Amino acid sequence: MSVPGSLTDRRTVLAGAAGVLTGSAGCLNRFQASVDRDTPDQISLSIASVPADEDSVPVRIARHLADNLGTAGIDVSLQPVTTERLWRNVLLNGEFDLYVGQHPGYGDPDVLYELLHSRFSEEPGWQNPFGYVNVPGVDDLLDSQRDATDGTRTRILDSLVETFRTEAPFSVVAYPEEPRAIRPDRYDRWEHRSLESPLGYLGLRAKNPDAIGDRDAETLHVGTSNGRITRNLNPLAVEFRDRWVVVGLLYDSLGRRIETDVEPWLAREWSWDDDRLRVTLREDLAWHDGEPLRAADVAFTYRLLWDTTATEEEPSVPAPCFRSQSTLVERVEATDDRTIEFEIDAAPEVGLHALTVPVLPRHVWEERTDLTSIAGFDFDGVTEAVVHDNMQPVGSGPLRFDSVEPNTRLEFVRNDDHFLVDLPEDDPLSAFAGGPPYERLVFACSPSQANVVEAIQAGQLDASAGGLTPTEIERARSASEIELGFEDVSAFYHVGFDVRNAPLSNPRFRQAISRLLDREYLRTDAFEGYATPAFSPITAGSSGEWQAGHEAGFAGVSGTGAVEEERARELFREAGYIYNESGELVVR
Repeated sequence: MSVPGSLTDRRTVLAGAAGVLTGSAGCLNRFQASVDRDTPDQISLSIASVPADEDSVPVRIARHLADNLGTAGIDVSLQPVTTERLWRNVLLNGEFDLYVGQHPGYGDPDVLYELLHSRFSEEPGWQNPFGYVNVPGVDDLLDSQRDATDGTRTRILDSLVETFRTEAPFSVVAYPEEPRAIRPDRYDRWEHRSLESPLGYLGLRAKNPDAIGDRDAETLHVGTSNGRITRNLNPLAVEFRDRWVVVGLLYDSLGRRIETDVEPWLAREWSWDDDRLRVTLREDLAWHDGEPLRAADVAFTYRLLWDTTATEEEPSVPAPCFRSQSTLVERVEATDDRTIEFEIDAAPEVGLHALTVPVLPRHVWEERTDLTSIAGFDFDGVTEAVVHDNMQPVGSGPLRFDSVEPNTRLEFVRNDDHFLVDLPEDDPLSAFAGGPPYERLVFACSPSQANVVEAIQAGQLDASAGGLTPTEIERARSASEIELGFEDVSAFYHVGFDVRNAPLSNPRFRQAISRLLDREYLRTDAFEGYATPAFSPITAGSSGEWQAGHEAGFAGVSGTGAVEEERARELFREAGYIYNESGELVVR
Protein backbone atom coordinates (compact mmCIF):
# COMPACT_ATOMS: atom_id res chain seq x y z
CA MET A 1 0.00 0.00 0.00
CA SER A 2 1.36 3.42 -0.89
CA VAL A 3 0.91 6.67 0.98
CA PRO A 4 -1.73 8.79 -0.78
CA GLY A 5 -0.14 11.25 -3.15
CA SER A 6 -2.12 14.18 -1.76
CA LEU A 7 -4.02 14.46 1.48
CA THR A 8 -7.57 15.67 1.15
CA ASP A 9 -8.89 18.46 3.37
CA ARG A 10 -9.46 16.87 6.77
CA ARG A 11 -13.08 17.81 7.13
CA THR A 12 -13.83 16.90 3.53
CA VAL A 13 -12.27 13.53 4.26
CA LEU A 14 -14.45 13.02 7.27
CA ALA A 15 -17.58 14.21 5.49
CA GLY A 16 -16.96 11.70 2.74
CA ALA A 17 -16.39 8.99 5.31
CA ALA A 18 -19.24 9.66 7.68
CA GLY A 19 -21.64 12.22 6.27
CA VAL A 20 -22.63 15.59 7.64
CA LEU A 21 -20.08 17.44 9.75
CA THR A 22 -21.04 19.01 13.02
CA GLY A 23 -17.98 21.22 13.37
CA SER A 24 -16.72 24.31 11.67
CA ALA A 25 -13.96 24.41 9.07
CA GLY A 26 -11.61 25.85 11.63
CA CYS A 27 -12.70 29.47 11.20
CA LEU A 28 -12.97 31.32 14.48
CA ASN A 29 -14.77 34.45 13.45
CA ARG A 30 -15.32 35.52 17.03
CA PHE A 31 -11.95 37.27 17.17
CA GLN A 32 -11.89 38.79 13.70
CA ALA A 33 -12.06 42.56 13.59
CA SER A 34 -15.31 43.91 12.24
CA VAL A 35 -15.33 44.91 8.60
CA ASP A 36 -17.76 47.69 9.32
CA ARG A 37 -15.72 50.65 8.04
CA ASP A 38 -17.83 53.25 9.86
CA THR A 39 -17.40 51.85 13.40
CA PRO A 40 -14.57 49.32 13.32
CA ASP A 41 -14.30 47.19 16.44
CA GLN A 42 -11.18 46.84 18.50
CA ILE A 43 -9.16 43.73 17.58
CA SER A 44 -9.74 41.10 20.25
CA LEU A 45 -7.74 37.93 20.92
CA SER A 46 -7.91 35.12 23.47
CA ILE A 47 -4.87 33.28 24.82
CA ALA A 48 -5.41 29.71 26.03
CA SER A 49 -3.12 27.96 28.50
CA VAL A 50 -3.29 25.36 31.23
CA PRO A 51 -4.02 26.70 34.74
CA ALA A 52 -1.19 27.50 37.13
CA ASP A 53 -1.81 24.43 39.30
CA GLU A 54 -1.02 22.21 36.28
CA ASP A 55 1.96 24.22 35.00
CA SER A 56 2.75 27.75 36.13
CA VAL A 57 5.05 28.53 33.18
CA PRO A 58 2.42 28.87 30.38
CA VAL A 59 0.24 31.08 32.60
CA ARG A 60 3.15 33.44 33.29
CA ILE A 61 3.98 33.62 29.59
CA ALA A 62 0.33 34.24 28.70
CA ARG A 63 -0.04 37.02 31.27
CA HIS A 64 3.17 38.68 30.08
CA LEU A 65 2.01 38.59 26.47
CA ALA A 66 -1.50 39.77 27.38
CA ASP A 67 -0.09 42.77 29.24
CA ASN A 68 2.04 43.81 26.27
CA LEU A 69 -0.76 43.24 23.76
CA GLY A 70 -2.95 45.44 25.93
CA THR A 71 -0.30 48.17 25.82
CA ALA A 72 -0.39 47.84 22.04
CA GLY A 73 -4.16 48.53 22.04
CA ILE A 74 -5.46 44.98 21.59
CA ASP A 75 -8.26 43.56 23.73
CA VAL A 76 -7.05 40.28 25.26
CA SER A 77 -8.73 37.62 27.35
CA LEU A 78 -6.96 34.75 29.11
CA GLN A 79 -8.55 31.32 28.80
CA PRO A 80 -7.34 28.70 31.34
CA VAL A 81 -8.25 25.13 30.37
CA THR A 82 -7.10 21.70 31.47
CA THR A 83 -4.16 20.15 29.63
CA GLU A 84 -6.41 17.58 27.97
CA ARG A 85 -8.86 20.25 26.82
CA LEU A 86 -6.08 22.54 25.60
CA TRP A 87 -4.59 19.92 23.32
CA ARG A 88 -7.98 18.69 22.16
CA ASN A 89 -8.90 22.27 21.19
CA VAL A 90 -5.55 22.95 19.50
CA LEU A 91 -4.59 19.61 17.96
CA LEU A 92 -7.96 18.13 17.09
CA ASN A 93 -10.66 20.78 16.87
CA GLY A 94 -8.70 23.85 15.76
CA GLU A 95 -10.51 26.01 18.33
CA PHE A 96 -8.11 28.70 19.50
CA ASP A 97 -6.78 32.15 18.72
CA LEU A 98 -3.44 31.96 20.49
CA TYR A 99 -2.24 29.36 22.97
CA VAL A 100 0.83 28.87 25.15
CA GLY A 101 2.10 25.33 25.49
CA GLN A 102 5.03 22.96 25.25
CA HIS A 103 5.86 20.97 22.13
CA PRO A 104 6.71 17.35 23.06
CA GLY A 105 10.19 17.59 21.54
CA TYR A 106 11.98 15.89 18.69
CA GLY A 107 14.95 13.77 17.73
CA ASP A 108 15.71 15.34 14.37
CA PRO A 109 15.17 18.76 12.72
CA ASP A 110 12.81 17.02 10.30
CA VAL A 111 10.24 18.05 12.92
CA LEU A 112 9.89 21.20 10.78
CA TYR A 113 8.35 19.07 8.04
CA GLU A 114 5.58 17.97 10.37
CA LEU A 115 5.06 21.40 11.91
CA LEU A 116 5.05 23.53 8.75
CA HIS A 117 4.31 21.56 5.59
CA SER A 118 1.18 22.64 3.72
CA ARG A 119 0.07 19.04 3.17
CA PHE A 120 -0.80 18.88 6.87
CA SER A 121 -2.59 22.25 7.15
CA GLU A 122 -6.01 20.62 7.63
CA GLU A 123 -4.98 17.44 9.43
CA PRO A 124 -5.50 16.91 13.17
CA GLY A 125 -2.52 16.43 15.47
CA TRP A 126 0.89 17.98 15.98
CA GLN A 127 1.36 18.19 12.22
CA ASN A 128 0.77 21.86 11.38
CA PRO A 129 -1.90 22.58 14.02
CA PHE A 130 -1.61 26.27 13.08
CA GLY A 131 -3.20 25.78 9.65
CA TYR A 132 -0.12 27.36 8.07
CA VAL A 133 0.04 27.30 4.28
CA ASN A 134 3.59 28.01 3.17
CA VAL A 135 4.72 30.80 0.94
CA PRO A 136 6.02 29.54 -2.44
CA GLY A 137 9.18 27.49 -2.12
CA VAL A 138 9.01 26.60 1.57
CA ASP A 139 7.38 23.24 0.97
CA ASP A 140 10.17 22.57 -1.53
CA LEU A 141 12.75 23.36 1.17
CA LEU A 142 11.01 21.05 3.61
CA ASP A 143 11.00 18.29 1.00
CA SER A 144 14.60 18.83 -0.08
CA GLN A 145 16.06 18.75 3.45
CA ARG A 146 14.83 15.17 3.65
CA ASP A 147 16.94 14.17 0.67
CA ALA A 148 20.02 16.24 1.50
CA THR A 149 23.01 15.17 3.59
CA ASP A 150 25.87 16.77 5.50
CA GLY A 151 26.45 20.47 4.85
CA THR A 152 23.78 20.72 2.18
CA ARG A 153 21.08 19.83 4.67
CA THR A 154 22.45 22.32 7.18
CA ARG A 155 22.23 25.12 4.62
CA ILE A 156 18.65 24.20 3.73
CA LEU A 157 17.68 24.13 7.39
CA ASP A 158 19.29 27.53 7.89
CA SER A 159 17.06 28.85 5.10
CA LEU A 160 14.01 27.29 6.75
CA VAL A 161 14.88 28.87 10.09
CA GLU A 162 15.18 32.28 8.45
CA THR A 163 11.80 31.78 6.77
CA PHE A 164 10.33 30.68 10.09
CA ARG A 165 11.51 33.98 11.60
CA THR A 166 9.78 36.07 8.94
CA GLU A 167 6.62 33.96 8.64
CA ALA A 168 6.19 33.33 12.40
CA PRO A 169 3.52 30.59 12.27
CA PHE A 170 4.30 30.22 15.96
CA SER A 171 6.76 31.86 18.35
CA VAL A 172 9.29 29.83 20.28
CA VAL A 173 9.94 31.19 23.79
CA ALA A 174 12.47 28.93 25.50
CA TYR A 175 13.83 25.43 26.10
CA PRO A 176 13.43 24.53 29.80
CA GLU A 177 16.12 22.68 31.72
CA GLU A 178 13.50 20.50 33.48
CA PRO A 179 15.38 19.29 36.57
CA ARG A 180 13.98 16.10 38.06
CA ALA A 181 13.98 15.17 41.72
CA ILE A 182 15.77 11.88 42.40
CA ARG A 183 16.32 9.82 45.54
CA PRO A 184 19.62 8.04 44.77
CA ASP A 185 19.69 5.42 47.54
CA ARG A 186 18.25 2.51 45.52
CA TYR A 187 19.32 2.93 41.89
CA ASP A 188 22.35 4.18 40.00
CA ARG A 189 22.76 5.70 36.53
CA TRP A 190 19.98 8.24 36.81
CA GLU A 191 22.20 10.49 34.76
CA HIS A 192 22.81 7.85 32.09
CA ARG A 193 19.59 8.51 30.21
CA SER A 194 16.98 11.22 30.48
CA LEU A 195 13.60 10.35 31.98
CA GLU A 196 12.28 12.32 29.00
CA SER A 197 12.90 9.01 27.20
CA PRO A 198 11.82 5.43 28.00
CA LEU A 199 15.51 4.57 27.92
CA GLY A 200 15.94 6.50 31.17
CA TYR A 201 13.85 3.88 32.95
CA LEU A 202 15.61 0.96 31.27
CA GLY A 203 19.19 2.13 31.84
CA LEU A 204 18.99 2.20 35.65
CA ARG A 205 20.94 -0.25 37.76
CA ALA A 206 19.90 -1.46 41.21
CA LYS A 207 22.19 -0.84 44.16
CA ASN A 208 23.11 -3.45 46.74
CA PRO A 209 19.82 -4.54 48.37
CA ASP A 210 21.46 -4.27 51.81
CA ALA A 211 21.65 -0.50 51.28
CA ILE A 212 17.93 -0.21 50.74
CA GLY A 213 16.81 -1.24 54.22
CA ASP A 214 13.10 -1.89 54.64
CA ARG A 215 12.02 -0.31 51.39
CA ASP A 216 10.53 -2.42 48.59
CA ALA A 217 13.56 -3.58 46.62
CA GLU A 218 11.58 -4.82 43.64
CA THR A 219 9.45 -1.78 42.80
CA LEU A 220 10.46 1.53 41.24
CA HIS A 221 8.13 4.26 42.49
CA VAL A 222 7.86 7.37 40.29
CA GLY A 223 5.72 10.40 41.06
CA THR A 224 3.79 12.43 38.52
CA SER A 225 1.19 15.19 38.52
CA ASN A 226 -0.03 14.00 35.10
CA GLY A 227 -3.16 12.00 35.83
CA ARG A 228 -3.93 11.67 32.12
CA ILE A 229 -1.69 8.58 31.90
CA THR A 230 -4.18 6.75 34.14
CA ARG A 231 -7.12 7.55 31.84
CA ASN A 232 -5.78 6.78 28.40
CA LEU A 233 -2.95 4.57 27.09
CA ASN A 234 -3.68 4.93 23.38
CA PRO A 235 -0.42 5.79 21.57
CA LEU A 236 -2.44 7.66 18.91
CA ALA A 237 -4.34 9.90 21.36
CA VAL A 238 -2.35 13.14 21.04
CA GLU A 239 -4.33 15.05 23.67
CA PHE A 240 -3.21 12.52 26.31
CA ARG A 241 0.42 12.14 25.25
CA ASP A 242 3.29 14.45 26.22
CA ARG A 243 6.58 12.70 25.45
CA TRP A 244 5.24 9.19 24.70
CA VAL A 245 7.42 7.83 27.55
CA VAL A 246 4.78 5.43 28.90
CA VAL A 247 3.98 4.36 25.35
CA GLY A 248 7.68 3.64 24.79
CA LEU A 249 7.80 1.32 27.79
CA LEU A 250 4.72 -0.63 26.65
CA TYR A 251 5.44 -0.69 22.91
CA ASP A 252 8.65 -1.37 21.02
CA SER A 253 9.74 0.23 17.75
CA LEU A 254 11.99 -1.16 15.04
CA GLY A 255 14.66 1.33 16.05
CA ARG A 256 15.25 3.75 18.89
CA ARG A 257 17.18 6.99 18.92
CA ILE A 258 20.14 6.52 21.25
CA GLU A 259 22.15 9.68 21.64
CA THR A 260 21.98 11.14 18.10
CA ASP A 261 21.59 7.94 16.04
CA VAL A 262 18.74 5.51 15.42
CA GLU A 263 19.88 2.04 16.48
CA PRO A 264 18.18 -1.36 15.89
CA TRP A 265 15.69 -2.30 18.62
CA LEU A 266 13.03 -4.80 17.52
CA ALA A 267 15.12 -5.02 14.38
CA ARG A 268 18.16 -7.26 14.53
CA GLU A 269 19.65 -5.43 11.57
CA TRP A 270 18.84 -3.41 8.47
CA SER A 271 20.46 -2.58 5.16
CA TRP A 272 19.98 -0.05 2.36
CA ASP A 273 19.79 -0.58 -1.39
CA ASP A 274 19.22 2.90 -2.87
CA ASP A 275 15.81 3.97 -1.48
CA ARG A 276 14.97 0.44 -0.33
CA LEU A 277 15.40 -0.39 3.35
CA ARG A 278 15.37 -4.05 4.30
CA VAL A 279 14.70 -4.74 8.00
CA THR A 280 15.14 -8.11 9.73
CA LEU A 281 13.40 -8.65 13.06
CA ARG A 282 14.97 -10.33 16.07
CA GLU A 283 13.99 -13.94 16.64
CA ASP A 284 11.17 -15.15 18.87
CA LEU A 285 9.48 -11.80 19.43
CA ALA A 286 6.07 -11.89 21.12
CA TRP A 287 3.26 -9.63 22.25
CA HIS A 288 2.32 -9.38 25.90
CA ASP A 289 -0.66 -11.70 25.31
CA GLY A 290 1.65 -14.43 23.99
CA GLU A 291 0.87 -14.01 20.29
CA PRO A 292 3.97 -13.93 18.07
CA LEU A 293 5.12 -10.54 16.76
CA ARG A 294 5.62 -10.82 13.01
CA ALA A 295 6.59 -8.64 10.08
CA ALA A 296 2.89 -8.45 9.15
CA ASP A 297 2.29 -6.47 12.38
CA VAL A 298 4.94 -3.96 11.31
CA ALA A 299 3.44 -3.49 7.85
CA PHE A 300 -0.04 -3.13 9.39
CA THR A 301 1.23 -0.43 11.78
CA TYR A 302 2.43 1.83 8.98
CA ARG A 303 -0.77 1.33 7.00
CA LEU A 304 -2.77 2.23 10.10
CA LEU A 305 -0.74 5.43 10.55
CA TRP A 306 -1.40 6.36 6.91
CA ASP A 307 -5.11 5.62 7.24
CA THR A 308 -6.76 4.56 10.50
CA THR A 309 -9.60 2.95 8.53
CA ALA A 310 -6.93 0.46 7.36
CA THR A 311 -8.22 0.43 3.79
CA GLU A 312 -6.83 1.40 0.42
CA GLU A 313 -9.88 3.49 -0.35
CA GLU A 314 -9.93 7.28 -0.59
CA PRO A 315 -10.46 9.46 1.29
CA SER A 316 -8.12 8.45 4.08
CA VAL A 317 -8.24 9.26 7.80
CA PRO A 318 -4.59 9.45 8.90
CA ALA A 319 -3.46 9.05 12.50
CA PRO A 320 -3.03 12.37 14.33
CA CYS A 321 0.57 11.59 15.32
CA PHE A 322 3.81 10.07 13.99
CA ARG A 323 3.19 11.70 10.61
CA SER A 324 6.74 12.99 10.30
CA GLN A 325 7.85 9.35 10.49
CA SER A 326 5.10 7.65 8.52
CA THR A 327 5.29 10.07 5.57
CA LEU A 328 8.92 9.08 5.06
CA VAL A 329 7.62 5.68 3.96
CA GLU A 330 6.30 5.39 0.39
CA ARG A 331 5.65 1.66 0.55
CA VAL A 332 5.98 -1.19 3.05
CA GLU A 333 5.74 -4.96 2.58
CA ALA A 334 6.27 -7.96 4.83
CA THR A 335 8.16 -10.44 2.65
CA ASP A 336 8.21 -13.19 5.31
CA ASP A 337 7.58 -13.49 9.05
CA ARG A 338 10.77 -11.64 10.01
CA THR A 339 11.53 -9.40 7.03
CA ILE A 340 10.05 -6.04 6.06
CA GLU A 341 10.96 -4.01 3.00
CA PHE A 342 10.43 -0.27 2.98
CA GLU A 343 10.59 2.24 0.17
CA ILE A 344 11.87 5.39 1.88
CA ASP A 345 11.47 8.89 0.46
CA ALA A 346 14.53 10.41 2.15
CA ALA A 347 18.27 10.07 2.59
CA PRO A 348 19.28 7.38 5.12
CA GLU A 349 20.22 10.03 7.68
CA VAL A 350 16.59 11.15 7.86
CA GLY A 351 14.92 7.96 6.62
CA LEU A 352 15.82 5.90 9.69
CA HIS A 353 13.61 8.25 11.68
CA ALA A 354 10.70 6.33 10.11
CA LEU A 355 11.59 3.28 12.21
CA THR A 356 10.92 4.99 15.56
CA VAL A 357 7.11 4.58 15.65
CA PRO A 358 5.55 2.13 18.14
CA VAL A 359 4.72 -1.18 16.46
CA LEU A 360 1.10 -2.21 17.15
CA PRO A 361 -0.41 -5.73 17.20
CA ARG A 362 -2.56 -6.28 14.16
CA HIS A 363 -4.85 -8.76 15.93
CA VAL A 364 -5.82 -6.03 18.44
CA TRP A 365 -5.92 -2.85 16.35
CA GLU A 366 -7.56 -4.32 13.25
CA GLU A 367 -10.80 -4.29 15.21
CA ARG A 368 -10.50 -0.53 15.85
CA THR A 369 -10.69 0.72 12.28
CA ASP A 370 -14.41 1.45 12.15
CA LEU A 371 -15.65 5.03 11.95
CA THR A 372 -17.21 6.41 15.09
CA SER A 373 -17.96 9.67 16.91
CA ILE A 374 -17.22 10.93 20.39
CA ALA A 375 -18.14 13.92 22.53
CA GLY A 376 -15.51 16.64 22.58
CA PHE A 377 -14.61 16.41 18.89
CA ASP A 378 -16.01 19.01 16.52
CA PHE A 379 -16.44 16.55 13.68
CA ASP A 380 -17.86 13.11 13.00
CA GLY A 381 -16.01 10.31 11.33
CA VAL A 382 -13.00 9.66 13.56
CA THR A 383 -12.03 6.02 13.96
CA GLU A 384 -11.97 3.80 17.03
CA ALA A 385 -8.19 3.64 16.66
CA VAL A 386 -7.95 7.32 17.59
CA VAL A 387 -10.56 7.57 20.37
CA HIS A 388 -10.26 4.18 22.11
CA ASP A 389 -8.74 4.60 25.59
CA ASN A 390 -6.69 1.39 25.23
CA MET A 391 -6.69 0.79 28.98
CA GLN A 392 -5.88 -2.90 28.51
CA PRO A 393 -2.84 -2.34 26.27
CA VAL A 394 -1.14 -5.22 24.48
CA GLY A 395 2.37 -4.24 23.50
CA SER A 396 5.71 -5.99 23.19
CA GLY A 397 7.80 -3.65 25.36
CA PRO A 398 10.01 -4.38 28.37
CA LEU A 399 7.10 -3.59 30.72
CA ARG A 400 3.57 -4.99 30.68
CA PHE A 401 0.40 -3.30 31.90
CA ASP A 402 -0.75 -4.64 35.28
CA SER A 403 -3.36 -2.39 36.84
CA VAL A 404 -4.67 1.16 37.04
CA GLU A 405 -6.60 3.33 39.48
CA PRO A 406 -7.79 6.46 37.64
CA ASN A 407 -6.02 9.64 38.71
CA THR A 408 -4.17 7.69 41.42
CA ARG A 409 -1.71 5.13 40.10
CA LEU A 410 -0.62 3.13 37.06
CA GLU A 411 1.32 -0.12 37.54
CA PHE A 412 3.49 -2.10 35.13
CA VAL A 413 5.29 -5.39 35.64
CA ARG A 414 8.52 -6.55 34.08
CA ASN A 415 8.20 -8.49 30.81
CA ASP A 416 10.56 -11.42 31.37
CA ASP A 417 10.06 -12.55 27.77
CA HIS A 418 11.50 -9.35 26.33
CA PHE A 419 14.59 -9.64 24.15
CA LEU A 420 16.58 -7.34 26.48
CA VAL A 421 16.51 -9.97 29.24
CA ASP A 422 18.77 -12.41 27.38
CA LEU A 423 20.68 -9.89 25.30
CA PRO A 424 24.25 -10.96 24.41
CA GLU A 425 27.03 -8.87 25.93
CA ASP A 426 28.33 -7.88 22.49
CA ASP A 427 24.97 -6.48 21.37
CA PRO A 428 25.01 -2.70 20.67
CA LEU A 429 22.20 -2.39 23.25
CA SER A 430 24.28 -4.01 26.01
CA ALA A 431 23.73 -0.95 28.23
CA PHE A 432 20.15 -2.19 28.65
CA ALA A 433 20.97 -5.92 28.86
CA GLY A 434 18.96 -7.81 31.43
CA GLY A 435 15.94 -5.57 31.06
CA PRO A 436 14.47 -3.34 33.78
CA PRO A 437 16.30 -3.74 37.14
CA TYR A 438 12.98 -3.95 39.00
CA GLU A 439 9.97 -6.25 38.92
CA ARG A 440 7.37 -3.51 39.02
CA LEU A 441 7.11 0.16 37.99
CA VAL A 442 4.48 2.30 39.70
CA PHE A 443 3.52 5.77 38.52
CA ALA A 444 1.90 7.44 41.53
CA CYS A 445 -0.24 10.47 40.73
CA SER A 446 -0.24 13.49 43.04
CA PRO A 447 -2.32 16.66 42.80
CA SER A 448 0.79 18.83 42.62
CA GLN A 449 4.53 18.68 42.11
CA ALA A 450 4.96 19.91 45.68
CA ASN A 451 3.38 16.63 46.85
CA VAL A 452 5.70 14.67 44.58
CA VAL A 453 8.78 16.35 46.05
CA GLU A 454 7.56 15.76 49.60
CA ALA A 455 6.95 12.07 48.87
CA ILE A 456 10.44 11.67 47.43
CA GLN A 457 11.94 13.34 50.49
CA ALA A 458 9.93 11.02 52.74
CA GLY A 459 11.19 7.95 50.89
CA GLN A 460 7.82 7.02 49.41
CA LEU A 461 8.96 7.71 45.82
CA ASP A 462 12.25 7.28 43.96
CA ALA A 463 11.95 10.08 41.40
CA SER A 464 9.69 12.57 39.65
CA ALA A 465 8.60 11.51 36.19
CA GLY A 466 8.49 15.03 34.81
CA GLY A 467 10.68 18.04 35.20
CA LEU A 468 9.96 20.22 38.20
CA THR A 469 8.44 23.63 37.85
CA PRO A 470 10.69 26.49 38.96
CA THR A 471 8.74 26.94 42.20
CA GLU A 472 9.56 23.37 43.31
CA ILE A 473 13.24 23.33 42.36
CA GLU A 474 14.45 25.13 45.47
CA ARG A 475 12.33 22.93 47.70
CA ALA A 476 14.02 19.87 46.22
CA ARG A 477 17.45 21.49 46.33
CA SER A 478 17.18 22.13 50.06
CA ALA A 479 16.31 18.49 50.88
CA SER A 480 19.41 16.45 51.76
CA GLU A 481 17.71 13.21 50.65
CA ILE A 482 17.13 14.49 47.10
CA GLU A 483 19.40 15.05 44.15
CA LEU A 484 18.45 17.17 41.16
CA GLY A 485 19.08 15.81 37.70
CA PHE A 486 19.31 18.66 35.22
CA GLU A 487 18.38 17.91 31.62
CA ASP A 488 18.39 20.11 28.55
CA VAL A 489 15.36 18.96 26.60
CA SER A 490 14.05 19.51 23.08
CA ALA A 491 10.48 20.13 24.30
CA PHE A 492 10.16 23.87 23.78
CA TYR A 493 7.57 26.32 25.14
CA HIS A 494 5.94 28.40 22.44
CA VAL A 495 3.02 30.64 21.52
CA GLY A 496 0.91 29.15 18.76
CA PHE A 497 -1.29 31.11 16.34
CA ASP A 498 -4.34 30.01 14.40
CA VAL A 499 -3.17 31.49 11.11
CA ARG A 500 -6.33 30.50 9.22
CA ASN A 501 -8.09 33.73 10.22
CA ALA A 502 -7.45 37.46 10.27
CA PRO A 503 -5.67 39.16 11.88
CA LEU A 504 -3.43 36.16 12.66
CA SER A 505 -3.35 35.23 8.97
CA ASN A 506 -1.13 38.28 8.47
CA PRO A 507 2.56 37.28 8.97
CA ARG A 508 3.50 40.88 9.85
CA PHE A 509 0.87 40.86 12.58
CA ARG A 510 2.33 37.60 13.93
CA GLN A 511 5.85 39.04 13.76
CA ALA A 512 4.66 42.01 15.78
CA ILE A 513 3.23 39.71 18.47
CA SER A 514 6.49 37.75 18.60
CA ARG A 515 8.34 41.00 19.27
CA LEU A 516 6.16 41.61 22.32
CA LEU A 517 7.72 38.55 24.00
CA ASP A 518 10.64 39.52 26.23
CA ARG A 519 12.38 36.16 26.32
CA GLU A 520 15.11 37.30 28.70
CA TYR A 521 12.49 38.57 31.15
CA LEU A 522 10.57 35.30 30.84
CA ARG A 523 13.77 33.34 31.48
CA THR A 524 13.97 34.92 34.92
CA ASP A 525 10.26 35.41 35.65
CA ALA A 526 8.43 32.41 34.15
CA PHE A 527 11.33 29.94 34.30
CA GLU A 528 13.20 31.47 37.25
CA GLY A 529 16.46 31.06 35.35
CA TYR A 530 16.04 27.38 34.42
CA ALA A 531 15.68 27.78 30.66
CA THR A 532 17.45 28.88 27.50
CA PRO A 533 15.64 31.64 25.58
CA ALA A 534 15.06 30.65 21.96
CA PHE A 535 13.64 31.97 18.70
CA SER A 536 13.70 28.83 16.56
CA PRO A 537 12.19 25.34 16.97
CA ILE A 538 15.60 23.80 16.17
CA THR A 539 17.88 26.22 18.01
CA ALA A 540 18.53 24.67 21.43
CA GLY A 541 18.16 21.16 22.73
CA SER A 542 19.55 19.61 19.54
CA SER A 543 23.01 18.74 18.29
CA GLY A 544 25.49 21.55 17.71
CA GLU A 545 25.25 21.49 13.92
CA TRP A 546 21.68 22.80 14.11
CA GLN A 547 22.52 25.93 16.10
CA ALA A 548 20.67 28.39 13.90
CA GLY A 549 18.13 31.12 14.51
CA HIS A 550 17.77 34.85 14.88
CA GLU A 551 16.50 37.08 17.66
CA ALA A 552 13.27 38.80 16.67
CA GLY A 553 14.09 41.97 18.64
CA PHE A 554 11.95 42.75 21.70
CA ALA A 555 9.98 45.99 21.37
CA GLY A 556 11.30 47.31 24.66
CA VAL A 557 14.31 47.07 26.96
CA SER A 558 15.26 43.38 27.17
CA GLY A 559 14.85 41.95 30.65
CA THR A 560 12.25 44.47 31.86
CA GLY A 561 9.20 42.66 30.50
CA ALA A 562 7.45 45.89 29.47
CA VAL A 563 7.20 47.05 25.86
CA GLU A 564 7.66 50.65 24.81
CA GLU A 565 4.13 51.66 23.92
CA GLU A 566 4.82 53.73 20.80
CA ARG A 567 7.37 51.23 19.51
CA ALA A 568 4.88 48.39 19.92
CA ARG A 569 2.11 50.31 18.23
CA GLU A 570 4.34 51.19 15.31
CA LEU A 571 4.85 47.45 14.67
CA PHE A 572 1.11 47.01 14.16
CA ARG A 573 0.83 50.14 12.03
CA GLU A 574 3.55 48.69 9.80
CA ALA A 575 1.49 45.51 9.61
CA GLY A 576 -1.39 47.51 8.10
CA TYR A 577 -3.55 48.40 11.10
CA ILE A 578 -4.62 51.75 12.61
CA TYR A 579 -5.63 53.14 15.99
CA ASN A 580 -8.93 54.86 16.71
CA GLU A 581 -9.36 57.94 18.86
CA SER A 582 -9.52 55.78 21.97
CA GLY A 583 -6.12 54.24 21.24
CA GLU A 584 -7.61 50.87 20.27
CA LEU A 585 -6.11 48.83 17.41
CA VAL A 586 -8.59 48.37 14.57
CA VAL A 587 -8.56 47.26 10.95
CA ARG A 588 -7.74 50.05 8.49
